[in-house]
Amino acid sequence: MSSLKATGAKMELDKKDKDRIVSIVASRYFSDQGWKWIDLNADISKIHKAYDELKDQYAAYPYMSKDWYVSNSATKSIHMCQSWQELEDLVGFLKDYGIHFDFLVKESKRSLCITNTDGYLKEEQKAAISAARRERYNVFVFRVEVPDEIDFELIQIGGGM
Repeated sequence: MSSLKATGAKMELDKKDKDRIVSIVASRYFSDQGWKWIDLNADISKIHKAYDELKDQYAAYPYMSKDWYVSNSATKSIHMCQSWQELEDLVGFLKDYGIHFDFLVKESKRSLCITNTDGYLKEEQKAAISAARRERYNVFVFRVEVPDEIDFELIQIGGGM
């Protein structure tokens, strides 16, 4: 016969834990809205790689326009661009400011998103937001209130050897 033993405890969350929770909530929200999105913290290199691959394709087969390659690329869902100029501008912007944003989102238009737990923006983030707005990107700040600690329970079901 198995025995059931439960122990309850609290665990403090560090900044990294909280940031991951906010990222999960934000990505879930974007998906629930039917928006396309990419996590820049994890996948910004995919945008740069797509850009480089499209440059290489055009160099190898220049009889098609650069815009054609962008709008028909398999990586279109990653960069969300329709034209070469749009992609080139995005890549340049992300090289300069990408570190300050957490998501690239496409709802009605491409937007950038910063996630946080306290509503406070660093000066570098404020500067990046100003630059994004100059480039005509929408900017979201997605704030989630995450507790400093969470309750958890470890349930052990005995009966093994």
